[in-house]
Amino acid sequence: MALFFIEAVRFDDSGERVAKVRWGRSKGGQVMLPAVIDEAQEVDVLDVLRTLREGDEVVTKFQRNDSIILGPKVVGIVYEDGLPGLSMETDEVYGNRLTDLPQF
Repeated sequence: MALFFIEAVRFDDSGERVAKVRWGRSKGGQVMLPAVIDEAQEVDVLDVLRTLREGDEVVTKFQRNDSIILGPKVVGIVYEDGLPGLSMETDEVYGNRLTDLPQF
C-alpha cells in the first residue's frame, strides 16, 4: 500500500467538483511529517479513483504557517448524475477540506 498526498486542486467549470489534483507519492513511504512527495504531478480525478481502488491511501496536505498539516483521507464518491468524484472521509475538519487546498 502506498500513500499519496494531494497538495492542490483544480475545479471543473461549475467550481463545485474537483477535476484535477496536484499530488505525489510519499517519498520513501514516509507517513510522518514533513510528508514529502517524490515528484508532484497533475492528474485527473479518474487517476486518483484508480489509485484508491488499488488499495492505496490518499490524504490532503496543507501548508500552514511554516508547518504541514495532513487532512482527512480522500474517498471516491458518485454524484447524483452518476459521475465519479472525490470527497473527504470526514468533512468535519474546518479549513482542511478539498475546497481549502490551493488551486492551480
